[in-house]
Amino acid sequence: MLQINPISHYSYLHAGLMKFFPADSIASRLKKTIGIELGAMFADEDFDEFAYYELFPVRALFEWLMSGGALSPADLTNRDGLLYDDNGSVISDYISSQFSKTEHIAALGLWFIESEAMAFGSSPYDHDGRNEQGWFEINVLNHKAECLLNAYQALCYANRLTQKIDLTPDEKERIAKFDFSALGAAGAAKRHSPIRALREYAVSLYDPNEWKSANQAAHELMDKIMAHGRSINARLAPSNAQRTIAEWFRKKSE
Repeated sequence: MLQINPISHYSYLHAGLMKFFPADSIASRLKKTIGIELGAMFADEDFDEFAYYELFPVRALFEWLMSGGALSPADLTNRDGLLYDDNGSVISDYISSQFSKTEHIAALGLWFIESEAMAFGSSPYDHDGRNEQGWFEINVLNHKAECLLNAYQALCYANRLTQKIDLTPDEKERIAKFDFSALGAAGAAKRHSPIRALREYAVSLYDPNEWKSANQAAHELMDKIMAHGRSINARLAPSNAQRTIAEWFRKKSE
């Protein structure tokens, strides 16, 4: 049987996607932040009204960008009104800055391999065959494979943008028919949603040096976080709350 080494794919994709960020661009300081934002917009299972595009998140992003959509640095400011880079430093001179289309695409591709690929956890697996996130190994492998495919698609679209290849007739037709303004509005609503406020509250409680794992911290802090969520109308499903909170913690510590 042909053996595929995911690490070699990750290395190839990471190198290929990183080349789209000029060292002096503001996006080079916000790669992870942009990726998280775009992942929430285009790969979030809560976007049921956009289920068609949920199946093809990279293509959805590409067509949104080609329709005139874009994130701005101001979209990424925290609830305190400040813009923090991926290392936690404040960026003050961002008002006149913007992200290129290729930087959007590349950031989403990096998000898939650096963050989302690990969303289902990894080994070890218990006697029932599940890991600490509750997933079987086959689920973990399938999710990682899907993330690799999305990252490859991001690399293809980013290269295509640099080559200035025209839209196909099918792409033009989809862009003309789809209400991308609604997608952008939904993304903006999520940026200001109670759940986002709850996530920020949760990660403020988490110090990775105090816990053996994000999952352990989520187990210990879940009741406190859910109680705060109820107070701000941000409710997590009890059956999935620990997994959701652990994922918030894991992404903070990356």
